[in-house]
Amino acid sequence: MSSIRAQKVSDFLRKEISLLISTEINDPRLKNINITAVKVSSDIGQATVFYTIFRQEDTEINTEIPPKILEKLSGMLRSRLSKIMKIRRVPKLSFRFDESIEYSSNIEELLNNLK
Repeated sequence: MSSIRAQKVSDFLRKEISLLISTEINDPRLKNINITAVKVSSDIGQATVFYTIFRQEDTEINTEIPPKILEKLSGMLRSRLSKIMKIRRVPKLSFRFDESIEYSSNIEELLNNLK
């Protein structure tokens, strides 16, 4: 498979998953989820969805999302995506927390403390 095709599918999935979560999901635990990237395998059979959670400073809400909720979400999203996408097989979705933002903010804080 073409890596260009995989990249196009990744971009499409990121946009559509973000849109579906913001418009069709009513679960308050998923209200603050942000899709940062989607990485699709070369055969477009698997897609890893990277997400972060917006934390609100004034609230002490548990921001951890239980894995079972993400599993159910992936099934529902895959079903909805199958109606939207014009490809034969919609990739299986798996969710992973994107730690890069927290990592970069920790490095930035350490650099600021050195000054």
